[in-house]
Amino acid sequence: MPETIQTIAGRLAAGSVGRTEADIQSDVRKFLLDAPLDLQGADLMDVLLEAQAGGGRRIDVEAGTAAIEVKKSLSSPTVLDQARLQLAGYVHARTEELGQRYVGVLTDGRRWLLHRQPIGGGLVEVDRFELTAAADAPALAAWLEAVLLTTEQVKPTPREVLRLLGADSPAIAIDIADLLEIYAACSSDPEVQLKRELWSRLLTAALGTNFDDSDALFVTHTYLVLTAELIAHSVAGIPVNAAGDVRPLLEGQQFDLAGLHGVVEADFFDWPAVRPGGRACRARDRPAPGSFRLDPGRARHPEGAVRERDRHRHATSPRRVLHARLASAADG
Repeated sequence: MPETIQTIAGRLAAGSVGRTEADIQSDVRKFLLDAPLDLQGADLMDVLLEAQAGGGRRIDVEAGTAAIEVKKSLSSPTVLDQARLQLAGYVHARTEELGQRYVGVLTDGRRWLLHRQPIGGGLVEVDRFELTAAADAPALAAWLEAVLLTTEQVKPTPREVLRLLGADSPAIAIDIADLLEIYAACSSDPEVQLKRELWSRLLTAALGTNFDDSDALFVTHTYLVLTAELIAHSVAGIPVNAAGDVRPLLEGQQFDLAGLHGVVEADFFDWPAVRPGGRACRARDRPAPGSFRLDPGRARHPEGAVRERDRHRHATSPRRVLHARLASAADG
């Protein structure tokens, strides 16, 4: 009788006492294959035990757009630092080879630490999951689904949108971190400065002083708008995974060519297309489109799901009325 993911998670949660690193690595691989991560059939090739990473380095487990390094225990700061340094080589090699964002996960079965590669290299932890019992198996599977980006054609119910696009999703933590770094790199560009200033003025007109005029809010607002724009492109059947300059995507040029105006246009929030010296943002510098792999055609009311996400994300924040107030101010 096949093991359940709860059984596997129970062994991982029990810790490393009496177990070898190979035992833990084997259970990590079993969990990835048995959890609902769309890693079945032909997709089994996406999980390669000890896959070559180039330059003599090896990846313990590779799945989706992530390298997973397994250690017997991560309780020692020295072991953690060494493992992070080792994983940085994996992630850098895969990022260069694939030409897209690639993340790294360090785990000892109980602790799952998600890392991203900043522009300057190395690794920075952006999220973590603590597996404490067998009952946590579904939660770990959901966390990994958002990290690996292997699941497609997800029905966009409110629950699924919150799970994959909500404030607690590890994919969102990576996206926001990427955008913050891109903004820091291009914030001195005159075009970006102008967009930031105009955004601030419009919010001041709409909300008075009752909002946080911060770069963090500007970047978060950008993320929400880009999410909606990527969904609009997907609904219209316009690819969002194309490599190269992202300016045509962020400015909605394909909609203009089709004679559809007012859907996605140049605005305050297309600044990620600008980089220092006027260099366009590369495709791998933008938030991974895998975060938005939804199938809107399968939902009766996908707009309700998006509203549900925003309600939970901003329930106690002035941001919850931001878009409505901005629209009212613009109309007035």
